[in-house]
Amino acid sequence: MSEKKTQSLEELFEILDQVVSKLEEDDITLEESFNLYQQGMELLKQCNKSIDTVEKKVRLLDEKGEYHEF
Repeated sequence: MSEKKTQSLEELFEILDQVVSKLEEDDITLEESFNLYQQGMELLKQCNKSIDTVEKKVRLLDEKGEYHEF
């Protein structure tokens, strides 16, 4: 049984960049492009979730009058 490692936002963007590069290749098949598209959409969902989590933490800190970093 393998555990799913939580990846950093930077790692997710790097993988997404690799997926986009592969999609831009001339010799990619329709099936490969569809699989890469699905992988890219999953990566985008993970990125959005990670960004939303950080954004909520920043808002919470602001509402309590505590420090906030940008």
